Amino acid sequence: MTTTPSLEALLRIGPFHSALRAAIRRRGLTLERLRLRLAQQDVAVALSTLSDWQQGRVRPVSPKSLRAVSVLEDLLEVPSRSLLTLLERSDPSGWPDVVPGMMPGFNTNDLEIVSRHDRVFVDAERHASRIHVSMVARARQDGVDRFYAHYFCDDAVHMSEVRHEPIRNCRAGRSARNEAEHVTVDELLFDRPLAAGETWVFEFVIHDPTRLDSFEHAQGVRCFLAQSLIEVHFDPAALPADPHVYLQDWQEAEPHRTIDLALDHTNSVHHFETNVSVNWIGIRWKWA
Repeated sequence: MTTTPSLEALLRIGPFHSALRAAIRRRGLTLERLRLRLAQQDVAVALSTLSDWQQGRVRPVSPKSLRAVSVLEDLLEVPSRSLLTLLERSDPSGWPDVVPGMMPGFNTNDLEIVSRHDRVFVDAERHASRIHVSMVARARQDGVDRFYAHYFCDDAVHMSEVRHEPIRNCRAGRSARNEAEHVTVDELLFDRPLAAGETWVFEFVIHDPTRLDSFEHAQGVRCFLAQSLIEVHFDPAALPADPHVYLQDWQEAEPHRTIDLALDHTNSVHHFETNVSVNWIGIRWKWA
């Protein structure tokens, strides 16, 4: 007779944190050893985050976290997607419940993003600490006057230090932070309400004082994105290896690698895509 469920049972019935804890215990790995093995797979996860996951204090929700869970399944020698299936997702659009619940109005879907251009600046310390975003949006109905900017942060970042700086045709509104899930939502207010069908051009900068090496940048696509442009500029002192484009739907554990990229004479890579309907499109790289 056993007083606690077996690992096999926990992988079937959950909860996620109990199954993860049991899998780690069976493999006999310390969290530090697990963190190092993740890093060898180009997956950066803070030691405190691994602890929070197995204690149930935090649930992995971001694409980076879901990829880490997928790699953990291999490192812990449990069946593929067995841990991922325990992470419940009830929002039909694929967004984790925590994001739309952070700010009233987030899910109104009254603004269509026609075009998005991200310029990511990776510094000499391998940190993508500044992201310049330019957008063209179209109102789906009369009276639309704001955009909700969400951002998934690295685990080692203090949420209070992450901010969206309005640059053009917008100003700061309300702001919400979820420390447990490492998510920010900031309201960017337009100069005036838009009429249905009217377009608006606006720009903002994301300041992220990350303390972990950056391995990727992705645009989140809620419904459909007609034009996506991503540029990543690398400091000459920190040049990457194997830059490439990837696509990923929220329910998928692993991204789909699509196009290999090469650095140009300015130490930059870019990708332009039209008619994007997946949840995430991005550029990923490795460090030599």
